Amino acid sequence: MEKGENIVSIALAALVLLAVVGVHRRWNPASLAADVATSAEDFILSSAGIRGEVPEIAGYERLQTFFLGNYRAALYRATPAPLVFAPGRLVVYNRTDQPVFRLDTLEGSKDSWSALYDFTGRHGLPVPGARARPSYARDLSGDGDPVVVFGQYSGGEHCCTVVTVLELGKDGVTTIGRIDGIGGLPFEGLEIRKLGKEPAWQCIVRHPTVTACGDNFDAPDVPAIYSFAGGRLVDETANFGDYLQSTLRQNLAKWRLERVHTLSLLQTLAVDDAMVGLKDEAKRFFALNLSQFMPTLEGRHVDPNTCIDSLESLVDRLPVADLKADPAEASKH
Repeated sequence: MEKGENIVSIALAALVLLAVVGVHRRWNPASLAADVATSAEDFILSSAGIRGEVPEIAGYERLQTFFLGNYRAALYRATPAPLVFAPGRLVVYNRTDQPVFRLDTLEGSKDSWSALYDFTGRHGLPVPGARARPSYARDLSGDGDPVVVFGQYSGGEHCCTVVTVLELGKDGVTTIGRIDGIGGLPFEGLEIRKLGKEPAWQCIVRHPTVTACGDNFDAPDVPAIYSFAGGRLVDETANFGDYLQSTLRQNLAKWRLERVHTLSLLQTLAVDDAMVGLKDEAKRFFALNLSQFMPTLEGRHVDPNTCIDSLESLVDRLPVADLKADPAEASKH
């Protein structure tokens, strides 16, 4: 009888020890080797996760928590962070705090460089002091599954943002598209809106494309339009000629009103012309107006002919949209 009681005591003690070890162990970041977590065994949650909060990760600080319907997500940054930037990561959890998706990021040491698109905010970012609760998930394809749009800034004065679109399905989280080379911080170079009568929404982005005429500040904005269709993000720029024509009109109005022109706007106008089918007009307009920027080109030791050749090469590579109206009516230079 005494021997049996000893065996039971030893077993209970072992169970208690295992429980204590399990509670105090931290999530091992080295195990995060894949984008999608296929097994809960790859992740050991901290006590914060056991209490129902978004888990902590050893060696990382939690920057922000997002509520995504049946999922939650958290943005982390390595700590202590260096003076400029540090590795980070976005992790999406299901209702039982199991990680189902992970994406590595780069975060500023003071401010986060990554963000989720807020559909109730301004330009995709939350409005300070606003009463409306942020909304980070929305059905943009009409199929019933919401998506989230995650923007990652790559750092540096002349760089850009990469957008990753995730579909929040009932059985998991799936990447349905990525768009890189978007100008500015999240979400300066991105607009999400409906351009047609179809249920699907569109992602309208601008890609600063550097030519031999100057640096990133002088680069033309090349527009691209993506639609949510068939569970993926599809480039449908050529199908939205009306929108491209309206963009051309707006930039022409800026050119006429601004007293000081910029090389970026001149190149952007040439791009706008080309994408509505006016490639010859685009080249001619650019060449005729480049003279006002000669001092700038000379100061940079840029040959004007090299600048013209580079811009014309870009114009020749651009797609042309399908237009319902006469493209000549869109351009009155």
